[in-house]
Amino acid sequence: YDVWLIKTDSNGDSLWTQTFGGSDDDYGNSVQQTIDGGYIITGKTSSFGSNVWLIKADSQGQEEWNQNFGGSSYDYGLSVQQTTDGGYIITGYTYSFGNGDDDVWLIKTNSQGQEEWNQTFGGSYSDRGYSVQQTTDGGYIITGYTNSFGNNYASFWLIKTDSNGDSLWTQTFGGSSIDIGLSVQQTTDGGYIITGYTLSYGNGGWDVWLIK
Repeated sequence: YDVWLIKTDSNGDSLWTQTFGGSDDDYGNSVQQTIDGGYIITGKTSSFGSNVWLIKADSQGQEEWNQNFGGSSYDYGLSVQQTTDGGYIITGYTYSFGNGDDDVWLIKTNSQGQEEWNQTFGGSYSDRGYSVQQTTDGGYIITGYTNSFGNNYASFWLIKTDSNGDSLWTQTFGGSSIDIGLSVQQTTDGGYIITGYTLSYGNGGWDVWLIK
């Protein structure tokens, strides 16, 4: 597998595509247009370590640089956003660092993708971050799931940090079964909107879950 970047026109017709990768499996999980008209991608590379992968492309999808982050085990990047200082914030999960099993991983870089700091969040079981956004106070909001905290096997997890990635508070949401948070955004009233899927509530099987 290789990372695949596709640019379309306003009707969804392809204008160009680019691939990024090596001889092993490489995945793209999140993309955003950057203030210079290019694109930032995060995902996972197995070709260059087994790490979080950050790729910066120009407006035509040509690679400008890439960076990877990780340790001796598996590390995944799932969400990226350009920050107000021109750098990038990434969340995903790490098996290399943290408190045990996999933990939420938050990585802040400068404009060239060089790490400024990182933070892990989690307990002794599986905890993953799926979405991150910078908040109006300069901090960050993360959603994902936690098996270490909450009332069930997997609960929605909402983590608020300051500008250095230090936790200010966390909240869990869930019932007696599995509930996974996949996307979070700050709302105009200063709160947050989260979506994902729930096995604890709804009409049977997995249902979309929206929490304000």
